[in-house]
Amino acid sequence: MKPTRRQEILDAAKALFNKRGFNGVSTRDIAGALGISKGNLTYYFKKKEDILEAILLEKPEPVPPKPPENLLELDAFFGQMQNLVQENSYYFWHHTQLAQLSPAIQERQEGVYQRNVNTLTVALKTLADNGLIRKEEHSGQYARLVDALLMTAIYWIPFCEVSRREPADPKRGMQRQEWSLLLPLLTDKGKNIVLEQIL
Repeated sequence: MKPTRRQEILDAAKALFNKRGFNGVSTRDIAGALGISKGNLTYYFKKKEDILEAILLEKPEPVPPKPPENLLELDAFFGQMQNLVQENSYYFWHHTQLAQLSPAIQERQEGVYQRNVNTLTVALKTLADNGLIRKEEHSGQYARLVDALLMTAIYWIPFCEVSRREPADPKRGMQRQEWSLLLPLLTDKGKNIVLEQIL
């Protein structure tokens, strides 16, 4: 089935945003990519921010993932996060700015963040119960680790750009960074699994 003109605009805009960043694309650029006039584009969307909001908010709410119960499942969770970041690089490059453009975008960001906090918090407690990571040594240790894991995911794109760092393994670079944060907390049993089967 042929996409509607509205969907073509959204697809073209997302491709341009991923290539040049949200700030590097104008409505004229989006219209030009489709071979239509700017007026034709503004019939569907008055401004670039409206296009962005539609791209982000018309996707169905993500289903909360099942909390990982072992280290291989946690690695798969990190892999899914890395794929999401790579497929939506524009969103993560401008993450903080985009929340300021629209209360609806900010609300979506907060919801996704909280779901990921809950998922990782349950996962860490399960892994500790299974003897794969150490119990908290002080109150709030897991909460701060979860924050660090999510900050790594959210700001991985701008970090790599600003640091001009090319990960040795681009498809797993962010995952390896996540494991670097977790490694000091692993028990000997957990460390053996990660070193032999994951890293």
